[in-house]
Amino acid sequence: MTDHAQCAPAGAAIAIPRTEAVGIACGLAAAFIWGTWPVVTAIGVKGDALSAFHIVLLRFAVAGPLLLPFAFKGRPGLKDWGQAFMMMLGAGFPYSIVVSSAFGYAPAGHGGVIIPGTMLVTSVVLAHVFFGEKLSGKRALGVVAILTGLACLAGGGATESLKGDLMFMAGGLLWAGYTFFVRKWPTDGLVVAARVSLLSLLVVLGGAAFGFAEGITDVPMDVVFTQGLWQGVVSAILALVLFNKAVGYLGSGRAATLNALIPVVAVMLAFVVLDEEPSPMELIGLITIICGIAIAMGVRFRKNARATE
Repeated sequence: MTDHAQCAPAGAAIAIPRTEAVGIACGLAAAFIWGTWPVVTAIGVKGDALSAFHIVLLRFAVAGPLLLPFAFKGRPGLKDWGQAFMMMLGAGFPYSIVVSSAFGYAPAGHGGVIIPGTMLVTSVVLAHVFFGEKLSGKRALGVVAILTGLACLAGGGATESLKGDLMFMAGGLLWAGYTFFVRKWPTDGLVVAARVSLLSLLVVLGGAAFGFAEGITDVPMDVVFTQGLWQGVVSAILALVLFNKAVGYLGSGRAATLNALIPVVAVMLAFVVLDEEPSPMELIGLITIICGIAIAMGVRFRKNARATE
């Protein structure tokens, strides 16, 4: 059952169903966190001399134990853990190691653009083909505007970082797969996050046993604490749960559309924190993305009790 906001007596008022408003809020919060994540990770890889494996180790060594009690809630069958394993391939260790490695070759702003751009295209197509989500003319126009803006951002600056950019694209494809599986196998968001983190932790511990974590003990404690907090709590737990809630309320296609805000946050923070100055073309891309989001989300307005999209 959906509650609607009351119309203002004298004129127009926004009337967004309460559950939809919660979904939008969750999606925006997740997008902001993930927009900040490329900058934080780039600082760790480039400024603090952490390896990609160190970043992933800190992520799941924190998230895994914190979420462990929730991993065994819900359905405990082998099939359910098999589904969790498929989700882990999209949002767990493989995704994290691929994109963390990419920051060693390409700017943080590129990661904030290419990952959500690739994920958006793939997720919307999958949602339309497999779940029958309607791709209306307005939504298609919004998607085109978003993709145009992403193209402006990606191509607005000179780059010699093709290897890193291709790795970012691979990360976007992996995350789109995760989005698809979350929709295909609905599960409590916290349970999903816990199982993804636990399975990823097992992989990380296996890698550490083979010497991939060498040098982590030489990292200053303040760096370990900062990266561990952001990677293992804010990004791996909080943002993942928020995104799962957004998918539940809005559907995977619309939740993916909100994630187009990630490049806006990433490029702006990369400029402020890392001095990655956006070109005029990148600024045009930011404006185009914001316009595309407004069109694609199709927020409903009411005037005199009549709703339009």
